[in-house]
Amino acid sequence: MIKIDKNTGKSFVKILEIMSALRDPKTGCEWDKDQDSNSIKSYCIEEAYEVVEAIENNDNEALCEELGDLLFQVIFHSEINNEKGNFSIIDVIDNLYEKLIRRHPHVFEKDSNTNSKKQIEKNWVNIKQQERIAKGNIGMLDDIPKNFPAMTRSLKLQKRASENGFDWKKPKDTLKKIEEEKNELEIALIQQKKEAIEEEIGDLIFSVINLSRKLKIDPENALRKTNNKFSERINYIEKKLQKENKKFNQSNLIELEKLWNQAKIDIKQVK
Repeated sequence: MIKIDKNTGKSFVKILEIMSALRDPKTGCEWDKDQDSNSIKSYCIEEAYEVVEAIENNDNEALCEELGDLLFQVIFHSEINNEKGNFSIIDVIDNLYEKLIRRHPHVFEKDSNTNSKKQIEKNWVNIKQQERIAKGNIGMLDDIPKNFPAMTRSLKLQKRASENGFDWKKPKDTLKKIEEEKNELEIALIQQKKEAIEEEIGDLIFSVINLSRKLKIDPENALRKTNNKFSERINYIEKKLQKENKKFNQSNLIELEKLWNQAKIDIKQVK
């Protein structure tokens, strides 16, 4: 449970005062004063990824720091919009408060009989659908941002379609689709049509993401682990070559593949 005492509010007020000082027209920081939501939007993504990295590294000290940086982005955007008369950090918090209450009736409504996780998830989907309709989003995919990273958007599109009954029942059905897309890619490669090849590669990736979703595996997390594994093995090869006064790009593929296979064994043993 969160420990709430008289210092909780003081800490929050202090960071708001810092933000206000940074944006002060006369005495504030020239860089902070010059920013708007568009100019700092990329920092939200960067800070979120740094939070994830701290979690994956089991680094609690870094996580505490990175969560603070991410919170600062929320406060920064809120202050910018407060100055324009759009909304304040209080509006952000109030909206969040109301949303959490609304989406958890099984916790906050005394007469609720919902206990099972399955029913809770079903209610969550229904409540979100009602919210979308209230906002004027007629199509079931209308509110999924197009500027999401492609993999994230793909996952959300598929999940929303599944929630509305458009989905295969078993993962093996998705595997068949992957094989189908692979065959279509092979045909496009034979025909050497770049546009068709690009389309089929997209379809193949989309199908692999769909399989990940069916297996309840986060494809982003799976790919990130593969990226890290690839990086570790390349670093291993580089170090081995350096000991022999050799350079990576001056070695032949047979030698590199031999070191690659050795890296798989040695790195696994260390772990």
